[in-house]
Amino acid sequence: MLMEPQFSIIIPHYNIPDLLMRCLKSIPVSEDIQVIVVDDNSPDAETYLDKYPELSRPYLEFIRTTAGGGAGYARNVGLEHAKGKWLLFADADDLYVDGMYDIICQKADSDADVVFFKFRSVTSNSQNEFSPRNNYIDKYIATGDERFVRLRSPEPWSKMFRRCFVESHGFGFEELQFANDQFFSLNTGCYARKIAVVDTVLYVHIRRKESLAGTFCSKPGELRVRAEVSFRAQKMFKELNIDIDQQRPFRYYLLKMLKKDRTLFQYYWRQVDEIYPSKYVAFQILSKDKSVKFKLKLFLYSMWVWFVPLSHFKRR
Repeated sequence: MLMEPQFSIIIPHYNIPDLLMRCLKSIPVSEDIQVIVVDDNSPDAETYLDKYPELSRPYLEFIRTTAGGGAGYARNVGLEHAKGKWLLFADADDLYVDGMYDIICQKADSDADVVFFKFRSVTSNSQNEFSPRNNYIDKYIATGDERFVRLRSPEPWSKMFRRCFVESHGFGFEELQFANDQFFSLNTGCYARKIAVVDTVLYVHIRRKESLAGTFCSKPGELRVRAEVSFRAQKMFKELNIDIDQQRPFRYYLLKMLKKDRTLFQYYWRQVDEIYPSKYVAFQILSKDKSVKFKLKLFLYSMWVWFVPLSHFKRR
């Protein structure tokens, strides 16, 4: 009888096979590691098994889909095939550090539902970038405050999730073009009975200019989708009475909307007291450290909203 693997690593992929090979080579071949690559309808995916022998290595499943549903859809397909005690996720253009197997094995017997590791964020030319989650881990180690580790880590990578925990709650990924992973990470962070934190870098996140992270909020419709996800997340924090400065992240999107899409700004300004204590408080937070000219413009926009029917602001 075959033993089930300890770990299942799910990798969504679309049309970057050379980078995918780099990612796979950072994962050791082991009967303890089930690797699931879900190709989401790449143009020439039917040729991959011939071109890339790495996809035929032992303990790897290469799954082709024709839906074109995005990374969230691909990850959900991967979840259906996962057999490991622990779930891990990687993006096809990232990679694991040397010795990753030894690092994750140290927590294989943990009784936590989610294990958080540090990661390194670099640009494609190898320049290091700021990784705020590492600061949250440092803060947890220093103070024991879990909130920021649990709820300010929207990426699914550089973590291990107990599969039975994920399955028992029915957690999955939203099938959106952008921010499909945010609620998976929020839900697992929020509802984990116990977490573990490891002061070791497991994962290297590579910020490419062509990637979603490298062109943040610059693609058509991206601001609209990300703002909606963020708004729902802040509402969830408020409803659960989670004290984590829940309004601050949405400030970023409000400022973006004010600059790039004023109709969208006005749509959310009508509802902003659903996440802020009041519109006055929202005004104060949004205009903090801003010029008098900005504050006047914000005041005029916020007043104009009340003279236009809400239907005018429905998301187009």
